[in-house]
Amino acid sequence: MDLFFKLVATIKSPKASFRRKPLMRFPFAEIKSSWIYSFIIYKIKVAAVACLFCLLSFYSFGQDGLLQQKSARLFKTGVELMSQNQYAAARENFNQYISVAPNGSEKQDAEYYRAICSLNLYHADAEKQVQDFIDNYPSNPKSSAAYVELATFFYNEKNYKKATTYFAKADFGVLSTSEQNTAHFRWGYSLFSQKILKDALDQFNYVKTQGGQYGPASSYYAGYAEFSQGDYTNALIDLKRAEQSEAYSAIVPYMMANVYYKQKDYNGLIGYAQTVSSRKEVSNAEEIALLVAEAYYKKADYKNALAGYDKYLTGKESTANKSVLLRAGYSAFVLNQDSKALTYLKNSFEGVVDSVGYYSSYYLGQLYLRGGQKAMALTAFDMARKFKPDQKLVEESSFQFAKISYDIGRPDQAIKEFEGILKNFPSGNHTIEIKELLSQAYVNANNFNKAIEYIEALPNWSKSVERAYQKATLLKGMESFNQENYDQAIAFFDKSLQHPIDSDYELEANFWSGEAFSIARKYDEAAKKYLAVINKGDDNSTLVLKSRYGLGYTYFNLRQYDKALFSFKEFVLKSPSSQPNLSDGTLRLADCYYMDKSYGDALLYYKKAFNTNSPDNDYAHFQAGNILGIQRKYAEAKTEFSLVLRNYSGSRFLDQARFQLGQLEFEQGNYENAKNSYTELINSNPSSPFTPTAYVRRAASYFNLKDYNKTAQDYITVLEDYASNPVANEVLLPLQEALNLAGRSDEFDKYLALAKKNIPDAKGIEAVEFEAAKNLYFDQKYENAIKNLDAYINSYKESPRNAEAKYYEAESYYRLKNPKALPIYYELSGDKTFSFAVKVTSRIAELEFKQTNYTKAIPFFQLLAREATNKRDQFNAWSGLMESYFYLNQYDSTEKYAHIILEKGSVNAGAQNKASLFLGKAAMGKNDYELAKDEFLATINSAQDEYGAEAKYHLAEILYLTKEYKQCYQTLISLNTDFASYTDWVGKSYLLLADDCLAMNDSYQAKATLQSLIDNFPLDEIKKQATLKLNKIRDEELKKQAPEKIDTLSNDKN
Repeated sequence: MDLFFKLVATIKSPKASFRRKPLMRFPFAEIKSSWIYSFIIYKIKVAAVACLFCLLSFYSFGQDGLLQQKSARLFKTGVELMSQNQYAAARENFNQYISVAPNGSEKQDAEYYRAICSLNLYHADAEKQVQDFIDNYPSNPKSSAAYVELATFFYNEKNYKKATTYFAKADFGVLSTSEQNTAHFRWGYSLFSQKILKDALDQFNYVKTQGGQYGPASSYYAGYAEFSQGDYTNALIDLKRAEQSEAYSAIVPYMMANVYYKQKDYNGLIGYAQTVSSRKEVSNAEEIALLVAEAYYKKADYKNALAGYDKYLTGKESTANKSVLLRAGYSAFVLNQDSKALTYLKNSFEGVVDSVGYYSSYYLGQLYLRGGQKAMALTAFDMARKFKPDQKLVEESSFQFAKISYDIGRPDQAIKEFEGILKNFPSGNHTIEIKELLSQAYVNANNFNKAIEYIEALPNWSKSVERAYQKATLLKGMESFNQENYDQAIAFFDKSLQHPIDSDYELEANFWSGEAFSIARKYDEAAKKYLAVINKGDDNSTLVLKSRYGLGYTYFNLRQYDKALFSFKEFVLKSPSSQPNLSDGTLRLADCYYMDKSYGDALLYYKKAFNTNSPDNDYAHFQAGNILGIQRKYAEAKTEFSLVLRNYSGSRFLDQARFQLGQLEFEQGNYENAKNSYTELINSNPSSPFTPTAYVRRAASYFNLKDYNKTAQDYITVLEDYASNPVANEVLLPLQEALNLAGRSDEFDKYLALAKKNIPDAKGIEAVEFEAAKNLYFDQKYENAIKNLDAYINSYKESPRNAEAKYYEAESYYRLKNPKALPIYYELSGDKTFSFAVKVTSRIAELEFKQTNYTKAIPFFQLLAREATNKRDQFNAWSGLMESYFYLNQYDSTEKYAHIILEKGSVNAGAQNKASLFLGKAAMGKNDYELAKDEFLATINSAQDEYGAEAKYHLAEILYLTKEYKQCYQTLISLNTDFASYTDWVGKSYLLLADDCLAMNDSYQAKATLQSLIDNFPLDEIKKQATLKLNKIRDEELKKQAPEKIDTLSNDKN
């Protein structure tokens, strides 16, 4: 230790030497016998005693000298050992010295040196030894130096807190100038290391101007301390002084650059950086270059800023400071270098989302918006609007989020956001635009009541707002129409017509008003509305054609067949072959000629209907048969009816055709053939509504064939099995006649009693009870209906109305979604003569399907397909079979029934779309992705309903599975725009979109998409799946890198 050795004085040991002189010889022989001898002997003895005393004294003095010599040697050796850093040995010497010379002159020094040795040996009591020395010998010069020695020791040990404590106690006055500078620097550095910068600066200021070993270092640290305290002017002075030293010329430039940056002297920074750029081995050269880029950024010189950022960030785009990446991304954004901006901004977003992430999200949103990627922009703005500290950012991001939501067809979300912005920013920059967009968003969100209420409350209407009102009232009218509230629908259509801003909406309002009046049987009013469309619209437009079609039905229902004929004829002649109602219009035109008894023209148009490939060709043939029968062209009529039986096995006119064949034969007197036709009908479908009449007509045939027993039996069958059918009221007289002719007249009373029992008087109590219970069902009072019907069944167990009562009881349970309905339907299904047998079959199939009992549902769907008497039941049967086989993975059968629906079961556009969708799903189930894609595309092109949404989702799913990620992304984005109202499929599409983004290594967009679902999506199941996916992504990221835990928006490094 330098100071210690400078304080140690050189000590010389005393040197003492003792020499014995030779003794003198006396003549003892000459004087031995004389008195002299005695005297001499005496003297000798005295001398001997004296000599002995002298010798004893001399010995004592010699012992003291030896001790002094030993202690001096111990002290000197200890000092020498200390100089060689042999502190253990030195300490032992000092210990011995103190023991040998407890009162020695060097005792205090020895104790001091011993304490110093203990200190260097890290003895636990060393610090106490030094403090004890100071306390015991306060006047000793070494006491003042001892604090410096302690401080220096702890300084070297980097225990700056203790070093600071002892430097503060030291008496610097006993030190030389050089020693004082050293001590002040070390004291300053100890304070600096503890970030006690103000006090540290005082120590550096003492040294910095005095040059020497610590002058440049003190200037550097003083400059650093001043920089940290914001005293940039003095920091610059001190750093410039330090820079003159070769030792600091390489490290000072970075600090100088920081000072210029903090002073906002950006030109000074840029100029200084240019002066040091030629120096070799400048520390933190990259960081200086970054500060230059930051300076250009502050000057809004984004071109030079970006060049600097590019140079700095090359190779470390994913590890650089996030705030730097944000500024680099913004510079590229301003310069329209979108690709580079996206890279920087995405990287600045990685990891834990802080303020940088929110600002990055905002500019990412702007970039995506600029590139037309609205869905990705939506998720970015959704993230940015959560940064509450910057309300301006919140307002702008929220506005963009709401506006994009509106643009991509998510009006519900847009409304929520627009309303929130108006509430939170009532004087915001976008208030006027938001109010107009909000009025339109209410309309597009199908929140027509809110739209109408909101617009009606506005004091002033712009044209766009008035147009929104026209549309809102139109759509509200259509909504009411679909809810079968036709009076309310008409009222809203009238409101829409009061603001005829958009001619298309005006035509729509007139058309739907006409439809509502027509359904309400107000045909005169309906005609006016249809005529308004025809008079104002394009003669060949779809709406005008539909109005002619509707007008035709209106006149037809008014029995103004001439006007109906004209309307249908205009419709048929002007409609393109692709017009979906052309075949029906052709049939209705034929019906008009038929009603006008213009049988030739009627037959002509029925035959024309054949050529339109109408799904109702069976009806056309049937009607053609009727006309030919009227014209007595029995052979041709028979051909037409036979065509129905032969070519349309699923036709609802099969029973009628069989019946009419029987009638043709009966009219010609061919009673045997007539009987056979009636028998065929009875055997093929006992539950047909025509079966009771067929029995009556066959009985007449038997009568004409004089087979009176069979005649009677058919009439008896009607009384026994079809008592509730009106024809039962007509059989008593012919039955009586047949029994008389058969010689069985005595049996008539029995059947008369049966008739009285099975056909009770309509005014009877039973009938009243039954009608009352049934009326409760029709009044939708299902609980009461069940109670009364059950009471009726128990009271009249033998009543012919019992089955019908059970049917309405089952229907009541069905309406209440009560599973008790199904057993009752099963009980009724055994009676094939029951008038509601088809409906019972339909209900069993439907309920078993809903309970996923597909194997049980299939036989009933098949039965329904055979027994259906209308197109709706027929479609339901085929659709049920198609779906049941699909869920049982029997894809070939699925395809079979889908094709049947496409060819024959076109109840509406939805039926076609559903069948097309299931063709795609079946192909997908068989892993035939190419065929599946074709089918899904066909569905999408024709369907704007939920089937179109599902088809588009499955198309995207195939593209994802086949790793066509970009096409998958585009498909999903278009799904969210085109089918925004189908929430379930929109939610699923966003989940798949997140997977797709991950597959394209875009974790930012994947996470933002999932977070947006969690924060905003209305369906809990979708939120749950999004949460699971997001947590999985974050867990994977945590395995790769530790998350940053600090907010990096401020330029901490600079």
